[in-house]
Amino acid sequence: MNNNILRAEKVKTRTQITQAAEHNFRLRLQNNIDAGRSHLNQILVNTLGADIKKSSDLQEKLTAFYQGLGVKEKKDNVLMMEFIVSASPEFFENKSKEYVQKWADDQVEFMRKEFGDQLKIAVLHLDEKTPHIHFMISTEIKSVKKYKNQKGEFFKETWSLKADRYNPEFLVGLHDRHAEWNKKYGLTRGVKGSMRKHTTLKEFYDRVEKALNTDYDKRIEKVIDTLETGLIMKKVSVDEVREKFKPMINKLLKQNKALREKFNLDLKQMLADFSVEKAKLEQEKVELERRQIEVDARRDEYREAINKDVAQAKQIEKLNAYVESLQKENSRLKDKYESTNPDLTQSKMKKDNKNGIHI
Repeated sequence: MNNNILRAEKVKTRTQITQAAEHNFRLRLQNNIDAGRSHLNQILVNTLGADIKKSSDLQEKLTAFYQGLGVKEKKDNVLMMEFIVSASPEFFENKSKEYVQKWADDQVEFMRKEFGDQLKIAVLHLDEKTPHIHFMISTEIKSVKKYKNQKGEFFKETWSLKADRYNPEFLVGLHDRHAEWNKKYGLTRGVKGSMRKHTTLKEFYDRVEKALNTDYDKRIEKVIDTLETGLIMKKVSVDEVREKFKPMINKLLKQNKALREKFNLDLKQMLADFSVEKAKLEQEKVELERRQIEVDARRDEYREAINKDVAQAKQIEKLNAYVESLQKENSRLKDKYESTNPDLTQSKMKKDNKNGIHI
């Protein structure tokens, strides 16, 4: 069964973009490639016009592109997504150059349908063990913000970098659509819902290749030599057993070795991913504890401020009550003084008459 292969990686730094360019454009020595066939590689897409002979030019062109949109980058932004598209090694066996080219062109068409103008780079590699294509996708996204002022209502377009769409649900759907797209080539989708993280194509195929090329002849010979013809009722000779069963056993052992290699590789990757997630959770726990301390400190500050305001309000209330009592006492003393001094009362009446006041 020939499997359809689609891998995704997030590219978060410009250093990673440069490293990808060095690999994709063959700007550094690599043990896993056949330099004698590198001339067969093809640049299928290069909308940024990156110089394929300068490793840093891709990230420089991408930076200029983002700046031209007015993107304000954040520290944790995903700068690009890289997808690797391929198929099982057997799929490419005895295929003509024209057939592989048609397959490659179809993959570009699929990625254009999915990502449109965000498809920036596509490189077909034919100098490794298995043909494959590297796609690099930009992550800009446009949003429209509405605002009002005294002149009316207005809309403003802004750009930012966002890779939220590339969540597990989206990637599973993308793999489904890609597998459906390639049904015409007899390719089938891999296991759906797998939780394992994939290694690079090179690492995977190198391990499988090693397992399949292991020679078990000596081990099988040793087992056969211990057999006695009596065990099979003397109807066949040891040579016949060797001739008929040795190739089959050899093949089964190779396949079993390949599966065990792949399982061990995936298991190690899962354990490594678990360790990473555990470390992240520990870090998040520390951050939450730090934030809780800040919240508690602020709560104490607010409580102290509120208590202070309440105390001040009570003090003002007491002062107001005291002033009011003084005013009442002053009025009472005044009335009492005037009632006990008639001369003051007569003087006050004469003064009022003089001023035109009649009582």
